[in-house]
Formats: sequence, C-alpha cells, structure tokens
Amino acid sequence: MSDTSINPKEIARASNQSFTMPEICLRIREMLDDGVSDLDDIADLISLDPALSSKLLKLANSPLFRFSSEIDSVSKAINIIGGEALFNLVMIETANSAFEHFSSDVIDLKRFWRQSIYTALFAKHLAKITRIRGSERFFLIGLLHNLGELMVALKHPEAAIECVKYDKTISPWKQQLSVIGFHYTWCSAAILELWNIPNQVYSPLYCVHDQNKALSNKESAVMYTSLRAGVVMSHEELYSVNDLVSPLIVKSMGLEEQDIQDAVKYAQMEAQSIVNIMNPSISLH
Repeated sequence: MSDTSINPKEIARASNQSFTMPEICLRIREMLDDGVSDLDDIADLISLDPALSSKLLKLANSPLFRFSSEIDSVSKAINIIGGEALFNLVMIETANSAFEHFSSDVIDLKRFWRQSIYTALFAKHLAKITRIRGSERFFLIGLLHNLGELMVALKHPEAAIECVKYDKTISPWKQQLSVIGFHYTWCSAAILELWNIPNQVYSPLYCVHDQNKALSNKESAVMYTSLRAGVVMSHEELYSVNDLVSPLIVKSMGLEEQDIQDAVKYAQMEAQSIVNIMNPSISLH
C-alpha cells in the first residue's frame, strides 16, 4: 500500500530550497544560450575556478571521451568537445556536490554511487553505439537518475528504508511504486526541472519506466535499458541481465544481446576510474 502523503513535487521543492545550482553552471548556461558569447568566453570563465578547471580536464581525458592525445587546457577541451558537452561535464561535477549535500545514513551510499555510475557509463556506451548525438548527455542522465532516492531518504527515511526491501521477486522501481506511489526517477526529474537543467536531461526520467515509449523512441530505449542494467550490475546477487533487460527493446535499438554484454563490461571496467575523479573517497568494491 503506497503512502499517498509523500508528494514528489514537495520533495523537489524542498531540494530546490536546500541546494542551489552553482553560479558558474548558471552563467555557462546563459552564455551558451545568449547567442553572443563564444567558446573562448566560456573558457575564460571556467579558468577563474582552478579546482573546477582541473576536474574538467581530468574528465575530458577520461574514458568518457577517449581522445587520441591529451587535452591540456580548458580552451582546448571546449574547442574539441563543444560547449554543450562542457556544460554536461560541469553538471557532472555539480552532481557530485549534490550527492554529498543530500547524503543520508538511511541508504547505502556505496550502492547508490555504484548504481549511478554503472547506469551512467552504460547509457553513454549505448547512446554511442546506437549513434545518438551527444553521448555524454546520457552519462549525465544516468548519473542523476536516482537523485530522488537521496531526497526521499532525507525527508521520509522510513519510506526510503521500505523502498530498499526489493528482492528477486520485485524490482526496485516496483517496490518504490508500492511504498511511495511514484518512482524515484520521477522525483529526480522534478528536482532537475526546478534547477532549470535543460529539458533533454530531465525529461527522459519522467517516463523512463514506460515500456511502450521505449519501444517507439530510441533515446527512451537507451535510458530504459540502462537503468535496468545499472540495477543488475549493482545487485548481481539478485538479478541478471535476462531478468530485467527486455530483448524486445534491445532489438528495437538495432542491437543484439552481445552488445548489452559489451556495454556491461565497459561500465564495470571504467566505473572506478570515473569515481576516482569525481569522489576519490568512494570505493565501488
């Protein structure tokens, strides 16, 4: 029986009051949209923040991009990957700050990070092999997909404890629906929308569990499959790919079972190296 007193929109509003987007994120977004600023202007702005510059260069040289030569300056990074990709990298760093801000003793943070990173890497890989432009955007969507869990854990800890009581017979998202009446991904999308994140980042999360949409839309199919693969990789003792990943949706993307297995291997192989850049204090093992 779901707890109808828990309102995802109220949780999203509480998160918006508690955590504000860093000024540099807002400024970069404005510069990308104003039609006047160029990439050099954005590079100059980021260079004023040495810590952020360093983190962005590490991400630009990470397995997220796999460039043939090292990127050694912010301006070079922007000119190679483009402004939108750079904004996504800044948002990846912001996600790290949000995770720390909303962390709770109620949930297993190692499991939370593992699920977020695995989903993010899997989504990026799937977007790339299905030839969707801007695959780093899918990394960001995957990374932020479960942000709602942190907020529910803070505001309604008893409900969050009940939500993790899934097992081989019930998936995490079905347990969430049973306990709180909505999916964590819906709450995540509402939070990101209030933060004025671009629509293409948050909107897929509102319908990420809609199988019909996944069958008719490639981007939806990528996120539908990636979220499930992330849960499998985080809970190998409970689920297998065959349990949660739909062959019909895999086929609708023009992919085969081996492509999914390759994406799993990629995510597992690169996960710790990405976490080491984002939050060195977290070990996924």
